[in-house]
Amino acid sequence: MGLSRLFGGGRVGTIALVDAPVSRSYAQKARLAFFAGGAVGAAAAAAALFVAGMSGWAAVPLGLVIGAVLGLTLAVFVAAWPVLRALWWWAIEIGAALGVAAPLTWLAHATSAWVSLVLVLLVAGPVAAVPGLRRQVVAWAWCVIVRHRLRLCFSQVIRTAGQARAGSLPLILWAKPTPAGERVWVWLRPGLDLAALDGKAGQLAVACWASEVRVVRASARFAALIRVDLSRRDPLAGDHVSPLAALFANMPGPTAPAETGHAEAWALDLEDVAAPEPVEQPRGRR
Repeated sequence: MGLSRLFGGGRVGTIALVDAPVSRSYAQKARLAFFAGGAVGAAAAAAALFVAGMSGWAAVPLGLVIGAVLGLTLAVFVAAWPVLRALWWWAIEIGAALGVAAPLTWLAHATSAWVSLVLVLLVAGPVAAVPGLRRQVVAWAWCVIVRHRLRLCFSQVIRTAGQARAGSLPLILWAKPTPAGERVWVWLRPGLDLAALDGKAGQLAVACWASEVRVVRASARFAALIRVDLSRRDPLAGDHVSPLAALFANMPGPTAPAETGHAEAWALDLEDVAAPEPVEQPRGRR
């Protein structure tokens, strides 16, 4: 057995950024957008040019050219939408990579290797050493992970429900950390609603490695906008020191009325409160 056979060598297949069914579906949509948008744009442009005073012999050809340009622009946008959506899914990682690679490249060319290493350690050291900064970095890292895990789980839910079609995946808008975990805003696509996610909270929790997930509407106007709250920890668990203890530590107590004169602030004046009347219990026959 050769090494290429052992390690799965041979010809490497093409890695597609977008699935083939999705590409074919959006190619058909792009052709439809070209003809529909081009026709509407040509008619509107020719009418506008004719109203502006141009003769019909010149307005019609120029309107056709303008409509063709508009239709082609719309078709390119529709055909590229799956790629743009994939870039949106990885926008945070791409931005972070560029934000780290650009300064490192500049340091490598501007200074020596040892100076670059010291500067990187001076920046990364406090993040790793200070607990507050480290927790913030870890919390935002979980937000990035959750966006991808939710997308994969939604894909599985749609495929299981028999609604798998191009473009039905929801759009993960934004995620932010919370004291209990993460909060994610999701825009549902046609064919998927909040009722379709009933009973799927457990699957979302398993996919996102969370202990509990709650899915609610995030907007009273738009039913497509939902909010996913993920819980990883109980912020109320454990012992918490109340700040009121330090506030009342140096205040005089009720045992020193003569020294402070604040005894009435610690006691309850019940002279004006009427005593409750006794309630007669009804007697039933046995």
